[in-house]
Formats: sequence, structure tokens, C-alpha cells
Amino acid sequence: MTNTSAPHITSSAQRALSAAGWANIAIAAGQAIGLIWAWSMFAAVGIEEDMRELASQGAALPYVLTLITCAAFAVFGLYGLAGAGDLRRLPLLRAGLVAIAAIYLLRATLFGGIDAVADGDGAQIAFAVIALLIGLGYAYGARAHVRAQRRGRGAAAATVAL
Repeated sequence: MTNTSAPHITSSAQRALSAAGWANIAIAAGQAIGLIWAWSMFAAVGIEEDMRELASQGAALPYVLTLITCAAFAVFGLYGLAGAGDLRRLPLLRAGLVAIAAIYLLRATLFGGIDAVADGDGAQIAFAVIALLIGLGYAYGARAHVRAQRRGRGAAAATVAL
């Protein structure tokens, strides 16, 4: 793929965003495929009770919620790939990368990660570590984009001053 939107960020930031983007695409695909065995998947990730409660309000709700989360992961993936320059630039790219990084880092720490470590829940610890790695990839890439934008403004200001 060609680099269309990230010409001024480092290759390591591009690789981090690309890896994080593809990880999100894989998560979205895994969830979509997992719907074939939805209740087994819900049990495996520790949300079966929550989904059963949701199903009591409407049988389709667990499936609809899973499809919505699939779509969110896919959009996160597209933003990662766009930030890496593998896709065309998406609207609000830098803000999107920062927001996605924050979501993942919060998930990895305050919203599940720390509790999983305290509880000794191996599966949830693994999910928190994955979220941390993906979040760090987005954060590194977002930082590179912000720095590139600042460098671009500095160069533009210097050109105007001449």
C-alpha cells in the first residue's frame, strides 16, 4: 500500500499505527465470525451473564450490540491504517487517533486492567495487555502526527516571515 497521509511521521510510528490498525481489523473480524457461536464467545470473554441479561430485554440485543462493537473496532482499524498512511486521510485523523489511544489505555488500566490483575483473572489480564499494546501503538502514532503538524506550522511560519 502507498503512504498517502503520513509522509512526515517516522517509519516506527507508521509501523505502530499499522499494527494497531490491523489488530483492530482482526478483532472486528473475530467478533463477526464469533457470532456463529455467540454464546460460547460471550462465555469465553467473560460477558455471558451480561449478555443473558441483555437478551432478557430483547433476544436480538446481544447480537446487535456485538455488531455495533464490530463496527467500532473496524472504524478504529481504519483510523490506524489511515494514520499509518496505508489508506487515504480520514476526517479528524489526529483527534481520532488520540481518542482511540485514550479509550484503549483507559480500558487497559482503569476500566478492567487493574481489577483483573488484582483478581488474578488470566483471560482479562491478557485482554488488558492487548488493549495496552494497541493503545500504546495509537498513542505513539498520534504523538508523531501532532509533532509533524507542529513542524509543518513552524515551517509555514518561517516561509511567511521571509
